[in-house]
Amino acid sequence: MARSDQKFKTSFNTWLDSVAVGNCPESISGLARLLGVSRTLARSILHRAREIGLIAEDSFPVVFLRKTTKSDYFSNADIRSLEEQLETDFMMWLRTTQPPPGSRLREAVLARQFGVSNTTIREFLIGLSRFGFIRKEPQRSWILEGFTEQYALELHEVRQMFETRAISAIFTIPKEAPFWGKMLRIRQEHIQLRKEIDTRFIEFSELDSRFHRILNAATGNRFMDGFQDSISLIFHFHYRWSNKNQVERIILAIREHLEIIDAILDRNQIGAVKALERHLATAHQTFVASIHRD
Repeated sequence: MARSDQKFKTSFNTWLDSVAVGNCPESISGLARLLGVSRTLARSILHRAREIGLIAEDSFPVVFLRKTTKSDYFSNADIRSLEEQLETDFMMWLRTTQPPPGSRLREAVLARQFGVSNTTIREFLIGLSRFGFIRKEPQRSWILEGFTEQYALELHEVRQMFETRAISAIFTIPKEAPFWGKMLRIRQEHIQLRKEIDTRFIEFSELDSRFHRILNAATGNRFMDGFQDSISLIFHFHYRWSNKNQVERIILAIREHLEIIDAILDRNQIGAVKALERHLATAHQTFVASIHRD
């Protein structure tokens, strides 16, 4: 996907999220400022909205012909960057193949598997190696590492510190910001996945990663966002849930996510922090159990 095309699609979705919370700037300059884009790109967003029958004209004042729907949004696959797509594909590969700790991975094989260059896959693996998830070996190969219970404890402490900070940052976001529309949208995604859990349970790892990334992104801290990319892979690699009770465990995680989301939408900061702590405790317990199983 071209960078400009990705920017347009991401900005269009963000605009729809702002519309969902009643925030619609009254000028092209205001729309451009809201989305952090050029006025040319802002005009393209309005043009697309007119094409899909959402607004009457791609000019101001904006006249909406109907309410926004899920089909108006570009899909998550459409707006992912190459790095995010690679992370998602790698996570799903781990989830389905379940390679045990100590497995050897070769750059060329992974590059073919995910349809990227050897350089791209190497940079991706180097990023993961910072967290001890994998270890570099000679001849462009890598080893998946196992973790100790002490490692799990340290990882849990850092994750709790980062995400609690993110919850605090969320409650400083203006009520008209697109963030709140995004929370409404991901809430609906959780509800829909719960309804279709028997056939879509494998999709939870991607939704879980995206949910926690949204929380961390609220801080505007690039290091926290990068941390979330790696922690998602580490946790989902070690979940490697057995067939026994896997759907029930996913349902529990969805319920815990919804408790966090609902507290956030209710502007209940204390409730959101408590719900987050419960969820992270559950994730930590599952992580430790997987280490013992290994």
